[in-house]
Amino acid sequence: MSITSRFMGGVRHLLKGGSMKYLAAGEPYCPFGEEFGLTILPEYILEDDATNLRKGYVDVYTRASDRIILNDGRFQLPPLPPGSFTPLLERLEQDNVVPKNWLNNQTANLYEPGDFIRAHIDNLFVYDDIFAVCSLGSNCLLRFVHVQNGEELDVMVPDRSVYIMSGPARYVYFHMVLPVEAQRFSLVFRRSIMESDGGFRPVTTPLKEVMPYRATQILNALYSKQVGGVRVTVDDDFLESADIGAFDTSRWVKRLHPLRDWSLLRQLDEDEARVEEMREKRFIDVDFSWRYRELRSYYKAMEESLVSPHAAHVATQA
Repeated sequence: MSITSRFMGGVRHLLKGGSMKYLAAGEPYCPFGEEFGLTILPEYILEDDATNLRKGYVDVYTRASDRIILNDGRFQLPPLPPGSFTPLLERLEQDNVVPKNWLNNQTANLYEPGDFIRAHIDNLFVYDDIFAVCSLGSNCLLRFVHVQNGEELDVMVPDRSVYIMSGPARYVYFHMVLPVEAQRFSLVFRRSIMESDGGFRPVTTPLKEVMPYRATQILNALYSKQVGGVRVTVDDDFLESADIGAFDTSRWVKRLHPLRDWSLLRQLDEDEARVEEMREKRFIDVDFSWRYRELRSYYKAMEESLVSPHAAHVATQA
């Protein structure tokens, strides 16, 4: 993009109410096209943002080190103090990167050299669309693998970037961070349908009146039955017998026949059946009918993304 185009784009951004700091960041880009749902904002985390975030990490290290857990290849930290990230999040909203007041939950992670996070899809029932991930400390290699056909897409996320996941990138691709070469912090903002650890804003769903202790009980019940989880278990014995590396997600996806019939709507049908069974047995006493309707409507519009345009393009070139 030319300097003139960049300048004019900045002027239009300011006239729409965007922040001045937006002009100091790099040009946003969608490495796999807009329809994929991944947008990277390079250098969006400025020096004052980085300082505030680091203070937040130091705070939880000094006050709550006993709550730091090793989880799936990296350290998951207690929630950061809201003051360490609120200015950054409010700027993301001001710049129309994410909807205002949409995100209400945070997860803080620490990656030491060699740390990683395995391929996963964040819980489909508990969390809504649009994730904002702040990446600080080092570059990282982010990998997406299509849940049905194993299409694999890699992108390097620069230090001090924010990346947004929505649509297909959030719902129908596993995502993972490959082993990092230097210490990296990440802060993940999501929207939860109920109060949970990491919440920093009021919940606005029909579950907003549920007390935190009850919300925790409900979430534990949902997770115990894998509600909202793409139910795929790949153990080390399978990987070893199939001579598949731990990060070669594309190969094991192609080997797992159940995934070829997976769909968002079928996932929701199974989730609904499991939730209603728990209600009948009185493990939970919350009406989730509104959630089924909400997700079913959204998933119908998403189903076409299960046929990946990227995979078709790659096959044509092969």
